[in-house]
Amino acid sequence: MSITTLDLNRPHNYNAEHNWIHQAISEQTALCAELIDRAKANTLAPWLQQPERFADTQAVLLIASGSSFHAAQVARFWIESLAHLPTQVELASEFCYQHLLSRPHTLVIILAESGEAADTLAALKYAQQLDYPLTIAIGHHADSTLMQQAQWQLVLDVGEQHSRIATKTFCAQLLGLFLITLTLSQSQNQAIPGDIDAELAALPYAIAQVLNLAPQLKQWAQCLQQSSAIFITARQNYTPIASEGALKFKAMAHRLAEACSCGELKHGIASLATQKIALIACLPWDSVAEKNLADLRQFSPPSLRYFCFKRHPTHQN
Repeated sequence: MSITTLDLNRPHNYNAEHNWIHQAISEQTALCAELIDRAKANTLAPWLQQPERFADTQAVLLIASGSSFHAAQVARFWIESLAHLPTQVELASEFCYQHLLSRPHTLVIILAESGEAADTLAALKYAQQLDYPLTIAIGHHADSTLMQQAQWQLVLDVGEQHSRIATKTFCAQLLGLFLITLTLSQSQNQAIPGDIDAELAALPYAIAQVLNLAPQLKQWAQCLQQSSAIFITARQNYTPIASEGALKFKAMAHRLAEACSCGELKHGIASLATQKIALIACLPWDSVAEKNLADLRQFSPPSLRYFCFKRHPTHQN
């Protein structure tokens, strides 16, 4: 995979990147289907089908930056809930400056886009100096320096990527991390939900359904132009997704955007009630959905615009 750097101050380069991003987003359905098929055929990474290799693992350390860091934060929830392994997430740019003690039987997973960033490579070297027993690199280029220096590799070949904004690479990382979570769950003799295979098989279709919402999302985008700031709120493993969404608003739309937990809306953000702000709420109908709704009802300044995704048998999307 080649990475192209552009001068976005030139209008034709800016428009070209937008076109590439739209193309990359549309490719996510086929990409996920291919990665799932390769995992089932045991051609993605042989060790994914060898959980016994992780039988001694007692903890997991995830290291990443940028969008990859948000993917790692999501994976922490998966690993702790499914594999029952304590999991820590660290920024690659900060990892080398911490005074950490080596913990035996810790699996280190490093994520990267290009696999050539200096802070990511330094983090891997530092982890190896701490004598962590096993390092896994997740990336998109089999020949990258990161892949060559890590003990094991998970190559997520997403094809050529022109944009500086993570789209299909972020989606692929999430899927790769979930597959690793399933392997770790098996290694710890933890029961895997029986509907996992069906859910994975349905994932490409679910992505296609989201992409079909483009006309509605375009209308929302026009409304968001009237807002002075955008806040994206969620809870638990959706909070890193909210952070990734805020990053996209800042990088692509050049709009002030921040993410926060639903329970933190009353701290600080409430003081902006007199401002013309927009709030995007991620509301999957799970065990904390009612709590999220209660928090949103408490935070309801008259100038606030709500943009809400929700899924419930008796609710309209």
